[in-house]
Amino acid sequence: MKNPKKQSIMQTLFLPYTALFIVVILSFTIHTIATETTKLKTSAFSTLQNNAAIIMDNFESVIHDLDTVSQNIIYSNLIKEKFGTYLNYQDSTLSSNEIYESINNTKILYDLIIAMIGPNSPADQTYLYSLDSGKFGVGLDNTTSKESASSRDWYDQVTQLEGKKYIYCEKDDKLGRYYSYPGDNNFISLCRVFYSPLNIPQGIVEVKKSFKSVANAITAFKSPYDEEVYLYSPDGKTVYSTGGIEHQELYFNLITEQLKDPSKDLSKTPIYLKSENKYIIYTTSDYTGFITALIIDNQMLMQPIYQYISTNLMLLFFVMVITVLVSYLISRRIATPLYKIYNQVRTFQLTGEEKGTAFEEMDLGITEVNTLYQALLKMQTQARTSMERELQLQNSDMQSKMLALQAQMNPHFLYNSLATIQAMADENMNHEIIMMCQTISRILRYISSDEEQLVSLKDELSHTQDYLECMKVRYHENLQFEFDIPEAMQEVRLPKLCLQLIVENAIKYSTKSSPPWNVKILGILTNTYWEIQIKDNGPGFTKEDLDDLQKKIALIEKNSALPNLEIDGMGLMNIYIRFKILYKGKHIFKLSNNVPHGAIVVIGGIIP
Repeated sequence: MKNPKKQSIMQTLFLPYTALFIVVILSFTIHTIATETTKLKTSAFSTLQNNAAIIMDNFESVIHDLDTVSQNIIYSNLIKEKFGTYLNYQDSTLSSNEIYESINNTKILYDLIIAMIGPNSPADQTYLYSLDSGKFGVGLDNTTSKESASSRDWYDQVTQLEGKKYIYCEKDDKLGRYYSYPGDNNFISLCRVFYSPLNIPQGIVEVKKSFKSVANAITAFKSPYDEEVYLYSPDGKTVYSTGGIEHQELYFNLITEQLKDPSKDLSKTPIYLKSENKYIIYTTSDYTGFITALIIDNQMLMQPIYQYISTNLMLLFFVMVITVLVSYLISRRIATPLYKIYNQVRTFQLTGEEKGTAFEEMDLGITEVNTLYQALLKMQTQARTSMERELQLQNSDMQSKMLALQAQMNPHFLYNSLATIQAMADENMNHEIIMMCQTISRILRYISSDEEQLVSLKDELSHTQDYLECMKVRYHENLQFEFDIPEAMQEVRLPKLCLQLIVENAIKYSTKSSPPWNVKILGILTNTYWEIQIKDNGPGFTKEDLDDLQKKIALIEKNSALPNLEIDGMGLMNIYIRFKILYKGKHIFKLSNNVPHGAIVVIGGIIP
């Protein structure tokens, strides 16, 4: 039997790898050409889908601004009062004093609406309609009249919505004359019924904005696909288009048919119109019900693909030639210093006491190979040092995760608190704002302090009460809470933030049911243990969730192995893990459902 032919490292590197590189490049190129059409189409569809979403976001932004203005107006009791006074003055013969009062009332009403619109002018025009007779305009048209809201086309739809927004887009030549550019008589309008303090329909507010801001955003796109843009209202009316009118209804019908088909991924499935060789990409708005559609010709879509294929075929030949040359140079570059190392190692005999110092210091010309050569001299020492460092890093990693978990805060709590402060500011609730800001400041100070992992129950209860007070400002009398903690438990030590996070979880799930929502925190202290029960009247744990949590806890208790702490969330399992770590197994952690409804979470510890 012949021994296999031995090859030098130069031959081993150059010959097979050169052949491998060529085969890989050929295979990759062929595969790329065969599959790139689908990939580029997907990328193009994704780009067009994003464009449609951006256009829809711009439109929704305008609607949101109009919605904000309309709500600011209808929730202002002073505006409704002044509008009611305005209507009263229209229905009677006025004395000189009443004429003066009427003029003054009209000025105040005008100033109030201007203040609600604000300096950024999110709305071009605002009309207040009486349900019987009377119209008050602020903005481009500041006229008043006895026009009845019932004479408007949208009256029935608006009144049926009972205070919800109604959106429509149409031409308004009366307002359009205030713009000097052609085509500026298209307006977006939002209407809704507003009510008196006794919840009686009092009138209708209509807020209007020129469509030119949306049109400018659409025309600003510089897409390489030269697509047509259509914006449809929920009833199929074409609000805006950059294409022809002959297929507008066809496009809308195709989109609505696909929306009714639950088997398709509506966000990623374009519609192919074979008769026109075109694709329809669209997006819908849950907020407004409007639809944005982009129509692209298939030839325009394929043009980048054809260009890509021709470019790749031209590059293929040059790449193969360069690959052979580079393979040879790399093989030679790698082989030369390895020959030097080989000659050194061949003459060196390693014994139990030697450290490898017999190797000669030499520059091999390649940074990585030099590093490898030096590593041979230091391997044993570094292995021992690395092991010690690894143990230290593991301990530091666990400590860092615990501190990171302690420092987390639900951003939605902060957002909702700021929104609540803003709402109170609108109502000049200065005392409540000061109290709210002080409470949030204490909460942030408590959360950001990381001096200790265990804190006193007294401090944790104070922080939890601050959190509940903030939530009560948000939910008012719908949220009730109660503390029943023995005085002797005030200095009990427990993991920081665990109590507040359980209470936060209770409120989160309780608010999914009908109010009022009750949260009770009960403390129990005996000679052998202490525990805290957090009860709520929400929907409670589902059987599946409760079984899943119990299985995870049982698995940890059985194997005595802890899973990784989740930095992305502060769930019940994280709190359980913290108790197990910090109390070294002498902890109490129970989950159950309350009777007749609600959840109970019990935490505690064994008194040594």
